[in-house]
Amino acid sequence: MKKYYFKIIICLVFFLVPMKNYAVLANDQQKKVALFSIKDGMLTQALKYMGKYYPDIKVRQKFTETYYGFSVSGSLEELSQIAKMPLVNDFHFVTTYKAHVEESIPFIGADEAENYKDQRGRIITGEGIKVGIIDTGVDYRHPDLKSNYSGGYDTIDQDKDPMETRLEERSTFHGTHVAGVIAANGKRKGVAPKAQIYAYRALGPGGVGTSETVLAAIERAVKDKVDIINLSLGNEVNGPDWPTSIALNKAVEKGVLAITAAGNSGPGLWTVGSPATAAKALSVGASYPPLYFPSIHIKEKEQIITPMIGSSKWARDLEGKIVFKKYGDKSEMKRVRNKFVLLERGKLTFTDKVKNAEAAGAKAVIVFNNVDGDFVGQIKGNTKIPAATVSRKVGLAIQKEIEKGKTIATTGQEKKVDVLADFSSRGPVTGTWQMKPDLVAPGVQIKSTIPGGYLSLQGTSMASPHVAGAAALLKQLHPNWSMDDLKSVLVNTATPLYKNNKTIYHSYEQGAGRLDIDKALETETTLYPTSLSLGVTKKASAPIEKVFTVRVSNKSNKEKQVMTINNQQVNGIKWVLPKPFTIPANTSKSIKLHATVDTKVLKDGFYDGAITISTPDERLRMPYLLLQGEPNFPTVMGFHFGRVKGKGKGSYKYELYLPSKVEEFKIAVFEAETFRLIDVIDQQKNSERGIIKKELVLKNFPKSGIYKFVIFYKRKQYESATESYVNVSKIYVED
Repeated sequence: MKKYYFKIIICLVFFLVPMKNYAVLANDQQKKVALFSIKDGMLTQALKYMGKYYPDIKVRQKFTETYYGFSVSGSLEELSQIAKMPLVNDFHFVTTYKAHVEESIPFIGADEAENYKDQRGRIITGEGIKVGIIDTGVDYRHPDLKSNYSGGYDTIDQDKDPMETRLEERSTFHGTHVAGVIAANGKRKGVAPKAQIYAYRALGPGGVGTSETVLAAIERAVKDKVDIINLSLGNEVNGPDWPTSIALNKAVEKGVLAITAAGNSGPGLWTVGSPATAAKALSVGASYPPLYFPSIHIKEKEQIITPMIGSSKWARDLEGKIVFKKYGDKSEMKRVRNKFVLLERGKLTFTDKVKNAEAAGAKAVIVFNNVDGDFVGQIKGNTKIPAATVSRKVGLAIQKEIEKGKTIATTGQEKKVDVLADFSSRGPVTGTWQMKPDLVAPGVQIKSTIPGGYLSLQGTSMASPHVAGAAALLKQLHPNWSMDDLKSVLVNTATPLYKNNKTIYHSYEQGAGRLDIDKALETETTLYPTSLSLGVTKKASAPIEKVFTVRVSNKSNKEKQVMTINNQQVNGIKWVLPKPFTIPANTSKSIKLHATVDTKVLKDGFYDGAITISTPDERLRMPYLLLQGEPNFPTVMGFHFGRVKGKGKGSYKYELYLPSKVEEFKIAVFEAETFRLIDVIDQQKNSERGIIKKELVLKNFPKSGIYKFVIFYKRKQYESATESYVNVSKIYVED
């Protein structure tokens, strides 16, 4: 087997800070919880000192990345004493605003499975279905997972013990969390609580692996004859022919339903990465389950606000005039007593902004971003007034209302549900122009199992196992159905989501919609394929004809009347659909769908819609996608560079992926801070699509340090560049 190496990214997003170790204890809820910032490099010493002199304090979490310290629970008196420790920089109390998986599982209809029984008369719980989890391993001793754990393999250490990494600073938890969403069966319940868990540890310490270890895990899972595999991992290569994508397609051909997270690189186009680009795999994006967020009402408009880390709790009934005070400098904090203060991000720290407002008697602080998008702020130390953040768009809108005259603000709580998560990666897939993700599932604030307890996380990593659990329920109900049939009822029964309850999300954003297990369980008609790609069209004098063959299968014991409807009209695309027809029980029928594309009517861009294929009691929605004009996708992906081990000084190697043929590309290296050009290390012309690897001898190249690599390329009418910061001292293939 060829060894393709790349950094695997577990598809997980944190709102707050990355975390390494977790111990969440049930009795902590009765005590105060605080975050302590520790002097650099002194975390272990601080923990030992605290353990010796404050044995009743419970350590909840350790932080070593963007925040250096830990969270603990204890009495107010104990926490105050710890704050005086010489190694402590600062501390503040934790305020929580979140909902958990208790709402996501009933929300997607998993509870309805108890109304169905399999061929042996057992209630549908996933019983007897083998689900492989290719991830960081699983804590199979967790009380909610130990009864379901049935085996697995470790492709990192090459043994039969796929336990999560337990090294102090590089411990993992991700696979255990995924396993709990699928099949927890204890204090918490997963989607399929009696499914058999097979763990394949393909990501080692720190949650990092290679395509080699992932491929080995896929191979092992297929040999173990699992029914379903879940991969909540991925890379940035948006191409259908990366090795892991090819492997997943072959796994499906061998009878394994492959489900994979779309990635967390949204909301831009072309951000779905391998293996979620696999044509036959089921790729999953992330949406919101029912969640409540603090909100602010101004002029009858309600906007969700994001509380800052360390903020006092936002009450639902605050009211007062809102004023704009620029950046929040002390000199600007005039006439703000008992008022909401709107500030712009920048110039001062969040802590200084809030403390200045508090000293001036303000009621609350809202900081809006100085660039596009949302963000999360952090306050150090104890403050008595609440503080939150909003996007630049929302902040400028509030500022505009303030400028019109006196403005009163009130606080409340807003429910957010069936909204696509911004971080969820979007498609389509380069080359095939296939719609990805296939569907979405809850992936925000999902509480599940981790070593030592439970934790709420978010990301497409949390969305994918919802679908894997649903697949286990369906597989138990329909053990003889093909992978295509199972995929169809999951995808084609999904509920389409709408922005602001008005405009439907594009199919390259949400696929067919949000997972609906209840509808999937009651559906006995399936489609193949589950979606249609009309490909890429260019301006032409005559209309372009496209014909698709769709297999409609009646899996029930009675004949069905079937209708096809174009219920999402697109100007410039005309469909000719078959007249109503009948399918006998337990048979399939192939139908033709004819599309005529008038390219003279269409402007360059994406066009999508859906064909509905319905029976008297079922509605199956089949999305379609068309791209008019030359696609403007990133031309260079997955760049990797490093020294070649054992080849002597000056030996380097690079690897990159081209999703299409390019006329020319060249790789230039610059100093990271000054941007001074060091060298153009390679240049190639007329390179074909695919993976490019090349060894170089660079005798005068810097031996170590972080440098900026810029890859310039020319593809048809596009000339552009991508950039990456690389530590050149690293070995190309990491051991």
